[in-house]
Amino acid sequence: MDLDIETLHDILSPYILLFKGSRLTYVSDALRFRMGYEEREMREVINQKVSFDDLFEQDPARISLPTKENAAVEFAYTKTLLNDTGLVALTDEDRQADTALENGDSEIFHRMISDSQSCCLIIFRGHIAYTNKTFCSLLGYAQEELQGRQIVDIVSRESRESFIRACDAATRQSRGLISSCDILFTRSTGTRIEFRLSGGWITGRDTECLWLMLEDISEKKRIERALREEQQRFAELYEKTPSGILYISPRGIILDCNESVCTIAGHSKMDITGRSFMEFVAAHEIEPLSLAFSRLFLEGREIKGNECTLKTRMGHLLTIEYNAQVITRKGHRTRALMMFADITEKKTLEIELLEKNAEMERTLWDMAEVKDALEARAGELNKASEELKMLNEKLSLLSITDGLTDIYNHRHFQDRLTEELERVHRFKDGVVSLLILDIDDFKKFNDTYGHQFGDMVLKQLANLLRHSVRTIDILARYGGEEFAIILPSAQVHHALKVGERICEAVRTTPFTFGDGTKVKVTVSIGVGTLTHGQGDKAELVRRADSALYAAKAKWKDRVEVWEED
Repeated sequence: MDLDIETLHDILSPYILLFKGSRLTYVSDALRFRMGYEEREMREVINQKVSFDDLFEQDPARISLPTKENAAVEFAYTKTLLNDTGLVALTDEDRQADTALENGDSEIFHRMISDSQSCCLIIFRGHIAYTNKTFCSLLGYAQEELQGRQIVDIVSRESRESFIRACDAATRQSRGLISSCDILFTRSTGTRIEFRLSGGWITGRDTECLWLMLEDISEKKRIERALREEQQRFAELYEKTPSGILYISPRGIILDCNESVCTIAGHSKMDITGRSFMEFVAAHEIEPLSLAFSRLFLEGREIKGNECTLKTRMGHLLTIEYNAQVITRKGHRTRALMMFADITEKKTLEIELLEKNAEMERTLWDMAEVKDALEARAGELNKASEELKMLNEKLSLLSITDGLTDIYNHRHFQDRLTEELERVHRFKDGVVSLLILDIDDFKKFNDTYGHQFGDMVLKQLANLLRHSVRTIDILARYGGEEFAIILPSAQVHHALKVGERICEAVRTTPFTFGDGTKVKVTVSIGVGTLTHGQGDKAELVRRADSALYAAKAKWKDRVEVWEED
């Protein structure tokens, strides 16, 4: 062992046993003299009475040993592993260590620690000779409960080796001082408290003691852990957010970027960092973007909601919407933080909506007129704000609505189905059903009456379906002449009833055209159901689709429920 045994007597106890595995390798002379044995006899008694492995399982930590006169002596003990050496320090319950106040200079101890607001202890031969009220209060003990107790008994097991080595190392220094270290102690409640420990060896009248100063750093450690966790959360958010994040220098050089930038631009981080941001911008955007960023650094003015066009590695053009703000360090604008989102698809959708819907064009003109009116008449600001809010809501609704039937479109159906499947798998009793409807012989209507009549059938059917489902159900145009209905929390028997009710309603409702033409329409319906843990979105769609094909194969105008093959 690399520690001095004599020093261990002062740090832990005069009564020490050392083990290598299960083999006893050392018995202190003090213990042997206390029990009245020669060394060989003492070893035989220890080997009969003590097993190091058993000591770690024993609770409470007490052991009884016989003296040579066959009198029983009760010992309390602590056990510690130092590398491959097992160390047991014993305390005689009948002869607990005299306090250093009785063996040394009590005036020195009182002067040092009695009135101190810090945690102070005096250790004499491994036992607490004196401690102040501050330390007792933090650990939840009375002073008399700690006095005479082994110091390592209240040191948390995982910190014992560090404590012993710190005290041992101090004996090799000229001033006998302990290098500052962090040690865990155990409170009376069993919880742990962390201290920063310092101290050293002092000598009174013929007495050498160990003095310890302890600083409670539990709150500091808690704050440090919280800070590390916060930094980790920020790092995860930075890398995993779907928005692109860039740090740009005043000269326009990209200093850093997150993974989303690489995904959107099609470049690696190594390719992006260190290059000018303008290298990734479409040529016609360079001048206005340079002007905007110059103002950003010169005036510190935040950029919000601007758009520009980026070039990807493959040469594609993407429309992004970005915000940027300057970061100041010690009064200097050192860099800018830029966050952007790829809105190419959104812009494409907006263009399609404008082309298909004349009403939207009129609405946008109305919005422009309202804006002009706002500048001229400040008194109508509240009314104009409400109109603008309604228009935005309408735009949002149009982005998820099928232009022909005024019900949800396929894209919104996919989003809502994903949400429902997440809910199903989040709850043990989760269930969802899906109906897929197809108009029977729809091609015949288009061929016979024209596509305008076919569109009218789709509209009338959508209106009929809207009045046939619950408010919580999700009705959408699945594609062509197919419709889909998501039934949250609906078991298969309920879904079957809904399907049969819809078939009956369609079958008995005449579908009319503008010139009075009436036709009979029927639908085939497939029902699929998923419960908690059964499968994903694709599986649910597959089940409903398979059931629909089964309904088509069985003379149509009917409902079929998916069944396992």
